[in-house]
Amino acid sequence: MPAPRHIAALCLAVVAVSLLLVGLESGTIVRHVVQILPIPAAIAVALRRPAWGALVAIPIFLFWSLIVILIWLFVLGISRAASGQYTAIELALTVAIALSSVAGIAASGRLVAAPTWSHRVRVLCVFALAGGVQFAAMWTSFLPPFASR
Repeated sequence: MPAPRHIAALCLAVVAVSLLLVGLESGTIVRHVVQILPIPAAIAVALRRPAWGALVAIPIFLFWSLIVILIWLFVLGISRAASGQYTAIELALTVAIALSSVAGIAASGRLVAAPTWSHRVRVLCVFALAGGVQFAAMWTSFLPPFASR
């Protein structure tokens, strides 16, 4: 059985590849490359420092889980938060992203030790920084130089 850090890294890779495939399908590969920029760094951290890697990976998995949920709420006519037109291939890839994110969160959760009081601030900072970097990558991907590429 693979170690949780390898599972988390594999799940991050599946999310990245799925997003690149969405980019190919939608003709917005540059935008999707920008969106996945935090993932290779998260994979490297997950493989070298598993406990810290988990703290970096979990916000990325949560971020993409939220995006998938918003897409499906739109597709089901429940919300307009993620409007657009989605092909069957793109929708299938959202399922791959969601499943990988759930598996990645589960694997990463096994790597995170209960922090002592002295480490809680550091843990929170790493978690928030990783989430912020993923959000910034998404925001950057919508700027004019990347938006339709």
